[in-house]
Amino acid sequence: MITIDTRKCNRDGLCARACPVNLIKADGGEIPEEVDGAAERCIRCGHCVAVCPTNALTNDLTPAGEYLPVPEVRPDAEAMENLLMARRSVRDYRKAPVPREQLERLLETARRAPTASNSQKLSWTVIQSPEQLDRVREYALKWLANDPMRSRYVEAANQGKDVVLRTATTLLVAHGPKDYFWTATDSAIALTYVELLAAAMGLGTCWGGLVTLASVDIPDMLPILGVPEGCKVGGALMLGRPRQKHHLVPPRNPARVAWL
Repeated sequence: MITIDTRKCNRDGLCARACPVNLIKADGGEIPEEVDGAAERCIRCGHCVAVCPTNALTNDLTPAGEYLPVPEVRPDAEAMENLLMARRSVRDYRKAPVPREQLERLLETARRAPTASNSQKLSWTVIQSPEQLDRVREYALKWLANDPMRSRYVEAANQGKDVVLRTATTLLVAHGPKDYFWTATDSAIALTYVELLAAAMGLGTCWGGLVTLASVDIPDMLPILGVPEGCKVGGALMLGRPRQKHHLVPPRNPARVAWL
């Protein structure tokens, strides 16, 4: 699985230290070697290749041609903090749809979000068809009508308000296997990648909690969301062009922290 170019290797052992499942040994400044059974246990994270400063190591399970150089232009802490502080949940969108190339850019970044043990089990559905979005609203409202605790949503819907998708022109759904413990967590991380990049691109987002909850209680909704049999919704995100602009950062409760 591991190939070392001994002419380039400087025997620093970085690859061994970077491997999260201890599949490489590099004792006493020797040329690194893979341990027995490495190919069966490798999680294909690519760290062993990525940390090598001399490009001396290749891993047959991670194609060399698919590695990308780490971007040198990155936001500093202040710029990143400003983005995080300014991000808002958007619940009012313009009718203009989000271009496909922007959605593809968002998903290309989201697929690089961390997943448990680099399992990469998530799949995606992008819903932009007005007819399909209406079907999502229909199923979600049917679910809401059976829940007295959420009667306020039904009342608002009867008044003509879009309480399900908030007039968003795109619904992004992340889904994974039903028996995969980390589907919801991996989805939340990946959708957060989408949310933050979308904010930097001038797009608005809002978490589709009602859609996610309804999909659990109404299995017939899953095909509408493009979720195949044996899978479940990990999270949903509304997406579109914001109709409003926020000029202030609203207050939030102080952080509750225990320093140990």
